[in-house]
Amino acid sequence: MPGKTAYLTADELAAHLRVARGLEPADLVIKHTRFLDVYTGAFLPGDVAVYRGRIVGTQQSYRGLREVDGSSVTVVPGFIDAHVHIESSLLTPARFQQAVLPSGTTTVIWDPHEIANVRGAEGLRWALAATEGLALDVFVMLSSCVPSTSPERALETSGAELHAEDLTALRAHPRVLGLAEMMNYPGLLAGEPDVLRKLLAFQDRRLDGHCPGLRGKDLNAYGTAGIHSCHESTALEEAREKLQKGFHVLIREGSCAKDADALLPLLDDYSSAVIGLCSDDRNPADIAREGHIDWIADKALRAGHRPEAVFRAAGFAAARAYGLEDRGVVAPGFLADVCLVRPKEPGRWESGLTVEAVYKRGALVELAALEAASVSAPTQAPAGRGPNLNLAPCTASDFDVRATHGDARQPVRVIGVRRRQIVTDRLEAALPVTKGLVRMDPAQDILKIAVFERHRGTGRRAVGFVKGFGLQRGAFATSINHDSHNAIVVGTDEAVMAAALNRLREIDGGIVVALDETSHEALPLPIGGLMCDRAPQEVAASLERLRGLATALGCTLEEPFIQLSFLALPVIPSLKITDRGLVDVEQFRLVGAVL
Repeated sequence: MPGKTAYLTADELAAHLRVARGLEPADLVIKHTRFLDVYTGAFLPGDVAVYRGRIVGTQQSYRGLREVDGSSVTVVPGFIDAHVHIESSLLTPARFQQAVLPSGTTTVIWDPHEIANVRGAEGLRWALAATEGLALDVFVMLSSCVPSTSPERALETSGAELHAEDLTALRAHPRVLGLAEMMNYPGLLAGEPDVLRKLLAFQDRRLDGHCPGLRGKDLNAYGTAGIHSCHESTALEEAREKLQKGFHVLIREGSCAKDADALLPLLDDYSSAVIGLCSDDRNPADIAREGHIDWIADKALRAGHRPEAVFRAAGFAAARAYGLEDRGVVAPGFLADVCLVRPKEPGRWESGLTVEAVYKRGALVELAALEAASVSAPTQAPAGRGPNLNLAPCTASDFDVRATHGDARQPVRVIGVRRRQIVTDRLEAALPVTKGLVRMDPAQDILKIAVFERHRGTGRRAVGFVKGFGLQRGAFATSINHDSHNAIVVGTDEAVMAAALNRLREIDGGIVVALDETSHEALPLPIGGLMCDRAPQEVAASLERLRGLATALGCTLEEPFIQLSFLALPVIPSLKITDRGLVDVEQFRLVGAVL
């Protein structure tokens, strides 16, 4: 059954019972500690005894083959990332565990829809194979929206399409929990047949939500479909309504979308059972510098939330939301996935969180062992067609936007970037016209942005305008372009944009920052144009260098590359761009760049 640990044999159970009764020594005992009882919301004193990866005793005194002094720490359930796209870490799953396990994340719920958009069902099979046998427990929600919008609407071009039959072929896998984020909520509300078939095929399993801004009767309808969660709330009252209507609210703190400060006021002793924490999209530089799920817990503690509620949400709530009945609790019979934590200042949880040690199924998490396991893990990319980027070389003229009349200035639609959010504003501006072509205006912080289809060799592209990057010169491009992952580029000069895109083509996917037409820095991502098999610290260093270059070019965004990649997601309001053109998300239709 998905989410369950393997059952014990009669002999194994008898051995567990003897250790639990104190007749034989445990493998590990954390002595004289305090541990969180998530059922009563109290910290209790005593020992925590572990045998064969499971907790067999709490409170009473135990002896163990290995004993650890827990008098200076508190034992809490291992943290669970309730919704993550591992691909957004730019790392293979084996490398990803190196980044997050030492910080206390012992289980993640992965929606691999990035690799699914690039490689379809083969991408899903690769995701399941690539997470087999890891120390980190990775459960999978099968990607419900590939592409993110219904193909009949023709709003974007993805590398694949997944229909109900593609997903049901994988539903019996023991680590498949259900259907991932149903972001095509307009299709659901309209009763589109393929959307309904997917929901009905998984109606006995978990159904993840993705409904930014959905309220009122439409939200009622969304819940009526059986969807149980949403991680896309950005405002407190929006999240409160979802909670009131039976949705598990997942508080997200990614590299771009940062909602914790806005939503943490919703967390209290009652809601901590149904509010989970998630990273969604978080890169290794931010994980190395700040943390992962522990970072959200740290923010909550520093905001004054009771540690009992914070640690309950960080593990127990997500475990229950996804039917993982064997974890999230420090009690006999549960997996020994625990974190040994303490406040940064003795006795003051409001000072923040320090993770002293992490135990996964009773084994101490050690970075050296994770690194050795990563080296031996398979890294072959999922099967697919030829190169990652099926692109022809481009020139500056590929970024031309023709004016519609002979005036000196042309009214245009502009994508307005919001810092730390993936929603955008729908703006308008008047831009200069030269020889019948609309020019960008860096003085107004209005640049050109373009998406080039990269999967099928169609040559399709769209050019628009964007405000909010702050670039004064240069360009950057990436093959990470949520969710269809075409090639996207933004810049202050058409020739430099072409150079950035051509360099991206040469490395067959990744991230490129172009200072001018001849000077570039790049991070190659050879696995689907999304991931690489390099150590997290190496990728983090490359990202920091690229971000530094972007800042030197004038970019004012903290995370410019992820922010850029989300400008192509046509299910997040308000104005986005795909390879087919500008998308008015509220109206769910293509609109022109010029007015």
